[in-house]
Amino acid sequence: MTDLYTQVLTDVSYAAGCAGYADAGRDVLTLLQQGTHHEAAALLAWDSSRRRHRPIASAGYRAETVEFLGDPYMASDENRVLEIASGPVRIDDLPSYRDTPTFCEVLGPAGFLDGMTTRLYREDGAYAGMLHVSATSAGTFDHRAQELVSALSTVLSRLTLADRPPALLPPAPEGAMVGVIDRHGQLRPVDGFPAPGAVVDPRFGAVVARFLRSLNPAMVGLWPTDHKWSSVTLTRVVDSGLHEAALVQEVLVDPIPYGLSARELDILSAMASGHSNREIAVPRSISVRTVTSHVESILRKMDAGSRASAVVAATQQKLLRLDCAQSMI
Repeated sequence: MTDLYTQVLTDVSYAAGCAGYADAGRDVLTLLQQGTHHEAAALLAWDSSRRRHRPIASAGYRAETVEFLGDPYMASDENRVLEIASGPVRIDDLPSYRDTPTFCEVLGPAGFLDGMTTRLYREDGAYAGMLHVSATSAGTFDHRAQELVSALSTVLSRLTLADRPPALLPPAPEGAMVGVIDRHGQLRPVDGFPAPGAVVDPRFGAVVARFLRSLNPAMVGLWPTDHKWSSVTLTRVVDSGLHEAALVQEVLVDPIPYGLSARELDILSAMASGHSNREIAVPRSISVRTVTSHVESILRKMDAGSRASAVVAATQQKLLRLDCAQSMI
C-alpha cells in the first residue's frame, strides 16, 4: 500500500501540472494539507519585473496576513535566514523566533503557534516565490512535513508562472491592455492590467488560434476596437500548465499615422491582401468609386507612388490589420 507521504507527493504533483492556474493553486494547498496538517497556507509568486510578491492562492489566512507574508515578510530581519536556507525553515528551527516582531505582531495575534516557509526556485535556478504554512498548535510541522515540502518545491514553483510569468512575459508598453489567451481560447488576466478589448471579437479569437498553430514567435498589427483602432502584439509564451499560450498587448492608436482615417486603415489592409477595388468594395457595401477615392487619398497621405509602395511602408510601420500575412514578425 502506498504510504501517505508518497500519495500526497503524487497527488500534488499531478494537480500542479494538470489544473488551470487558479484551480491548481487551491487544489495543491488542499492536497498538501494531508501531509503537513497545516491550518493555513499561502503560495506567493515573485514578479521580477515589478520587484514584488503576489499572492497566487491562500487558505486559512486573513487578507492582511497574506499581504504581510509577501514583501514585508522578506524585508524583516528575522526572516532573512530564508535567503541562505537550503530548504523549508520551521519556526522550531529558530529558537528565538517566537520573540520576533513577525511572530508577536502578525502570526501570534492571528492565532498561529507554528509555521514553515520555503523559498521556491524554478529548474533554471531563478527565484519563483514562497510557500507559507501555519498551524495553531506548536510542533505541528515535523521533519516528515519538512521533507515533503522540500520534495515538492520545484513542482510548486511552476504554479508561479501564470498571470505574469516573471521570466516569460515581456514588459508591457505604457497604457497597454494585457491578457494571456491559452490554447483553449480562454483569457487569463495579467495582474495590474485591464483586459484587451479585442478579445470580445470572435474573429480575433480565430486569429489567436491561427497564431498558436503557426511557428511564429510573435506578430503585431492593428485591430478595430470600439470604433477605434488599436495596435495589438501577440507573443508566444508559456502558461501555468507549461503549455503554449498567446500574450496579448493592446494599445490604442491615437492619432493614426499619416492622418489616415479609420476607413483608410481598413482599406490599406485590404490592399495588402492583394484585393482589387471591387473586391474591397463588395464586403464593405460601398461603391468601387468610393474605394478608388480612398486609395487615392491613402497614396497621397503616405506620399506613395503606388499601391505596392504604400503597402511596403505600412508593413514596415505595423499599420496593417493583425490578420494580414504581413503582420508576422
